[in-house]
Amino acid sequence: MLAAMGVLAVANIGFAVDPPTGPPPIFGPDSSGDQLVFYYDARDGFTTFLTVRNRSIATKVVQVSFYGPEFANPPFTQTITLAGGGLHILDAGALHASGLPPRVGVAFATVIDGSGTGITSWALSGNFTVANLATGSAWGAPALARSAVHDDGTFPSPGSIIDNTVVSLPAICMPGLELAAYYDPDALAPSDDGGNQLIFLSFEDVAGTPLGVQSATTDWSVYGLRSNGSLLANTGFSGTGVVVTNLVTVLGADPSGSSGSILFESTPYCGRRTSLIFFAEALGTFGTGYLLPHYPLVF
Repeated sequence: MLAAMGVLAVANIGFAVDPPTGPPPIFGPDSSGDQLVFYYDARDGFTTFLTVRNRSIATKVVQVSFYGPEFANPPFTQTITLAGGGLHILDAGALHASGLPPRVGVAFATVIDGSGTGITSWALSGNFTVANLATGSAWGAPALARSAVHDDGTFPSPGSIIDNTVVSLPAICMPGLELAAYYDPDALAPSDDGGNQLIFLSFEDVAGTPLGVQSATTDWSVYGLRSNGSLLANTGFSGTGVVVTNLVTVLGADPSGSSGSILFESTPYCGRRTSLIFFAEALGTFGTGYLLPHYPLVF
């Protein structure tokens, strides 16, 4: 095990280093803030319920921008008005009729001013639930919140325009992620039906207004263990935009027949790039899913 961990410790030496730009990153999402980040699945056989809540006492107008897996512009948008303390649930599947394509992607909810420009509010919280219609199961997680700051890390006044230049949304920088346990893939629903999913998100915030994001690429070192602690895989995976894949594709055929765990590592120099991984698995109508938690890396 010590020898294997030694391999892990040097796995990132060859990574390209992003120059440190923008405000200091945060090493995990907040529970509330100026902007909410949601993963959604609106493909045939899936739908996603996105809940947006206004934590303030004042009415807020919120724009929700749905990007596809390549983060191509322009996004599909919905504008909702929330009374103080109010909430609204968006059904991504039901939005097909309004023009949302059947796809996976990332949605961003931000309070806007009268001109449609994103502003600071500290007002938003929420969650999302992905329903798998093939298995009759579902999983979900809190919305990933973040709040805009100046480059020195100080907070602007409420109502300040977020332009990712003077007032910027920080990257969610999680270079070390752990999947503590997964079940034997052979015991789960077929991967084509979402029986096990590794969901990689990688995007960069774009300077200027209106707020925008673009696709980014994250190279991960992947270190897998079987349930008995023996080495399963020491490999890599590169994710661009939104990639929905599975355990066997990432680790090779060896995960079949055993439960196990995985560590993921990427460069700690994120710049404006946010890199996240969700994991979901389903057995019949029983499903679970979550954002992989961050653990600190020592170099």
